[in-house]
Amino acid sequence: MLRITKNIEEANLVTHTSTFHPDEVFCTMLLSKVIENPVVCRTNKVEGNREDAIIYDIGYTKFDHHQEDAEMRNEQIKYSAFGLIWREYGHKYLESMNVSDPDKLFDVIDEKLVMQIDGIDNGLFPKILAPYKLLDLDKIIDLFNKSFDEEVDNDDNFMTAVSVATLIFDRIVLKEDAIIRANKKALEIIKEQLDKDTLILPEYMPYEDALFSVDNNFKTIIFPSNRGGYNIKIKTVSRESKELAFHFPEEYLGKHDEELEELSGIKTLRFCHSSGFLAATDTFSDALELAKRVN
Repeated sequence: MLRITKNIEEANLVTHTSTFHPDEVFCTMLLSKVIENPVVCRTNKVEGNREDAIIYDIGYTKFDHHQEDAEMRNEQIKYSAFGLIWREYGHKYLESMNVSDPDKLFDVIDEKLVMQIDGIDNGLFPKILAPYKLLDLDKIIDLFNKSFDEEVDNDDNFMTAVSVATLIFDRIVLKEDAIIRANKKALEIIKEQLDKDTLILPEYMPYEDALFSVDNNFKTIIFPSNRGGYNIKIKTVSRESKELAFHFPEEYLGKHDEELEELSGIKTLRFCHSSGFLAATDTFSDALELAKRVN
């Protein structure tokens, strides 16, 4: 179990003190999973390398990114310390967890989590076209830094932030590994139905990656709903887009229950989302009937 010390000589993990960020918090989280008996020290200054400790985000060392010739991960983003630590230790950790596809999962986590931390820590902030501010990972971790008049040791807050980072990271690993496994299963099902207009899944599973990995003529996807009955979803124009490739009848949109049944003549059609991407029926036969309206 990770512990923290004020004595740098006791530590095998060393990073900077004062205000902390997702960068060194997630570094500490990951290193605590791959290093035996991890002990971290947060310090103002590091003089030279130490063979008995991993030094990160400080000291212009192998796992720092503040030096003038810091390594770029792409044309826009430098590696942060976490990007460098992830590149060095990420595969080792995932392989130890016996995930289904360590290489694929490494790349997914790198894209969805690590690159975000690299970008923000190096000054590349997200832009959103919405009338509100984004509570991103950087701001969430910053919540655990002590306030200006809070009389606490920020090392204690740092350890709390590492615990939060651990919860987030562990869930990302679990969920993304499940998505990879689900898409492998979905791809097998898709290949058996390539001559159909409607893809029928025996249970809900993430399927989008698989759906757009092969040429197909699907317009709708039917699967059992977690609320009971069946969901009917419309295929989008691409994996990344939310634009629908096909449409339910416009008069169904936003309607539900008796009104929708009367409009459609489909007895158990109980809901059609106002944006048109999803509808729900109580029976499989009615789900197929609705799919025919699109096909």
